[in-house]
Amino acid sequence: MKIKPIRKIRAKIIVPADKSITHRTLILSSMAKNESIIYNLLNANDTKRTYNILKKLGVKFKGDFSKLIVIPKNIKEIESPLYCGNSGTTARLMSGFLASKNGLFILYGDTSLSKRPMKRIIEPLNLMGAEIKSRNERMPLIIKGGELKSIEYEMPIPSAQLKSSIILAGLKANGETIIKGDKGTRDHTERLLKFMNANIEIKKDLIRIRKSDLEPLNFKIPGDFSSASFFITLAILHRNAKIEINNVNLNHTRIGFLKILEKMNANIYYEIHESEPEPIGKIIAETSNDLKGIVIPEKLIPNAIDELPLLALIGAKAQGKTVLKKAKELRVKESDRITSVIENMKNIGINIKELKDGFEIEGKQKIIGGKIKTYNDHRIAMMFSIAGLISEEGIEIDNTVSVNISFPEFYKVLLNIADESKKT
Repeated sequence: MKIKPIRKIRAKIIVPADKSITHRTLILSSMAKNESIIYNLLNANDTKRTYNILKKLGVKFKGDFSKLIVIPKNIKEIESPLYCGNSGTTARLMSGFLASKNGLFILYGDTSLSKRPMKRIIEPLNLMGAEIKSRNERMPLIIKGGELKSIEYEMPIPSAQLKSSIILAGLKANGETIIKGDKGTRDHTERLLKFMNANIEIKKDLIRIRKSDLEPLNFKIPGDFSSASFFITLAILHRNAKIEINNVNLNHTRIGFLKILEKMNANIYYEIHESEPEPIGKIIAETSNDLKGIVIPEKLIPNAIDELPLLALIGAKAQGKTVLKKAKELRVKESDRITSVIENMKNIGINIKELKDGFEIEGKQKIIGGKIKTYNDHRIAMMFSIAGLISEEGIEIDNTVSVNISFPEFYKVLLNIADESKKT
């Protein structure tokens, strides 16, 4: 597919439901003591992996992803392996969920997921009494669940998936599980558990969790900030654009990207409406002619991990140098996102320097156009599709199917924006 530049953008959009929250509501509602009702779940490949696994394990569902009734049941051991597809969230959170279940369970994934590191969750779950085996600390995972004991665990890396995996196990462990050293990663699991009256205590860098009887959920999932970030980028980089995004999740642990853009002098406005369990709001982003390059603050990286590749595009159009370091986690996403970004930026005529844990880029460059390789990574496909709209000659995307992982309607939204631009 070739994405061609457009001359003007005026759009109001709603992005699909939050992927991280959808995974967590599915799992946590299946652990509640009564039926839950969840509205506006993300209907995408990743989230359907979690849904399908829970269904195979015996959880009952009524309705569809616009309104889903979740009926908790005792989890049953099944002989067939459980497929996580491309979803690291499914693999790591389900490991924590299954660690306390009596029986033997096998989790496996696609080629990409099978390369991603699993030691980070194997180690603490085994310390709690589960037996998780793997080959070279990669998937597939063989999980023998059972009675768990509490642990005190220091987080070796900032990872919301690791933290959530331990929390899910801690909900069924004897004693008090303590997690230390969280550096501001996404807190959706903790927010949902507080909303469900779990026995959880949350401090700045300390979480305490005990066995809990969870109240059911009645909750509408807001839009996904990570999906919104592509259109924020489009608006600030396009020479004549204004985009408004409504009903989007603006949890403070998710909006590091906005904080970075503010430091880069982007023309953005957002308002947050506090609500339980998640704050929501709207974002307005406009053409930003005075962007400046910065060194990305390390403290904001965990809050912007999925949006960091977009800073290469933004840095290409900013005045001065943009430097991203301390982002080695990008190497172990759906693709090696540092290499994927570097190679594709060069393919479209941009000079950029690869670092072991990030990149450096000098600004005020022209995005000419060319062909890019997505590496079957949904965020790489969407990033360079946005680049196509602000390029001079257009950009050809080798594989658009991967967007079904998180944003199946992405190209429909792009087409609508392009059609509206022709009318104005």
